Amino acid sequence: MKITTVRSWNLNASNLAESVAFYRDVLGAQVKQEHQVQGVDVARLDLGGFSIGLFDASEGDRPNVPHHTVGIDGPDDPEELKREIEAKGVTVDHIRVHSEREGGGYSIYVNDPSGNRLELSKSGR
Repeated sequence: MKITTVRSWNLNASNLAESVAFYRDVLGAQVKQEHQVQGVDVARLDLGGFSIGLFDASEGDRPNVPHHTVGIDGPDDPEELKREIEAKGVTVDHIRVHSEREGGGYSIYVNDPSGNRLELSKSGR
């Protein structure tokens, strides 16, 4: 596996509208998408070519957020990458296979030694 890019930061927003306004109006981000993930409102912003996902946390922090996504070049089979990572003593928390709508591929979730959640994402394209 090789990291190819840092894709996004995904953060909790205690007030989603206020957070979107901060990133948009103060830092110059562009709102690229507003949608829901597991029933939670999410705003996706572009900040200088870097993606920020803001998750509505008005009712409390969202599970598994914050997490940060890096793009990878790795095996086509997520189970093969899982074995590779776990052989290095790191526990794989979750594997998510991307839908065709998402372009295929997969994501593997791990925590670094300090407990920071990372999404290792292989594009199917």
